[in-house]
Amino acid sequence: MYKRIVVKIGTKVLSNPDGRLDREVLEHIIEQAVLLRKKNIQVILVTSGAVGTGRGLLTLKKDIGSVVQKQVFAAVGQVRLMGMYADLFEKHGYFCAQVLATKEDFRDRQHYANMKNCFENLLQDKIIPIVNENDVVAISELVFTDNDELAELVATQLRVDAVVILTSVDGVLVGGRTISEINLSNAVSFKKHITPERSAGGRGGMRTKFSVSLKLAKRGITTYIVNGKKRNALTDVIAGKRIGTKFLPRKKAASYKR
Repeated sequence: MYKRIVVKIGTKVLSNPDGRLDREVLEHIIEQAVLLRKKNIQVILVTSGAVGTGRGLLTLKKDIGSVVQKQVFAAVGQVRLMGMYADLFEKHGYFCAQVLATKEDFRDRQHYANMKNCFENLLQDKIIPIVNENDVVAISELVFTDNDELAELVATQLRVDAVVILTSVDGVLVGGRTISEINLSNAVSFKKHITPERSAGGRGGMRTKFSVSLKLAKRGITTYIVNGKKRNALTDVIAGKRIGTKFLPRKKAASYKR
């Protein structure tokens, strides 16, 4: 049984076909996170959705640049998104905590240590840390590839046992078939089949997820790519059911670099 996991929730998982936030899916993911927490599994959520939430609330002038638009959508959307997280967790008797990050936080030794200490203290109580990129200030070289990369950095920082990437497909697909397990020795044969397409509203894609999963496997962290739209996907994969794609970790974790 895992003791600590990171769950990354993709943009398309939280979105309706019209691009607006899917509250029903969000509520079900929170229900699953609470069930895991009640089993003494510490859960850290890495969430997308702030920009999309803001886009559903605002109509901005067309002459505003795309970077500024994204910053405004993120600033407004983050408040609404976290409000929904807070309300839904409170129904189950849990608090959530917002942690906004940029790449600079992982490059600076003091920032890194402060963030790690904050996480460790939050996880001691009935609090679910919710991490998102600080899109309001994260531009150019400070931008993560997407939240898959952010999840990888947080997972490494906190030495978690597993990472679950919730996406809108059933896992790594080759010829229309879901590959159930990938290890470090056969990964190359599957990687060549991964296409560079990205979902609407997202910056990453399956190629990024595949790369992140391999990095985590080399560090001894089990990683899953599963369809977060499906019922009980999170609790099922943690229970050991064969859904999605599982990246088998290196048996002995490599040393962690700070």
